[in-house]
Amino acid sequence: MTDTSTRPARAAATRWDRSALQTSAELLLGLSFAATMAFGGYAAATGRLAVFAHGAGVVFLVTLTCVLVSWFRAVEREERADRPAVSPLAAIDAEYRR
Repeated sequence: MTDTSTRPARAAATRWDRSALQTSAELLLGLSFAATMAFGGYAAATGRLAVFAHGAGVVFLVTLTCVLVSWFRAVEREERADRPAVSPLAAIDAEYRR
């Protein structure tokens, strides 16, 4: 059983603290997806506006990549903050004393 009484609890609200840039990128992701679907559907039905569908698709893929990288970096930062920092010399010393 793990004693959690001495370990500080992480606030649940910190996960949702986003910068304005991250928020706008996530909003652009949703809007570009909607535009891609709308222009793509219209282009498939009428044969027009295919250039707009391609452009919206490119914006969607670029934004998706940026948002995913941002999310993974945030998770990596969270995991790194949870681990206690041990210097390499302290690890060698602990191994030597065994």
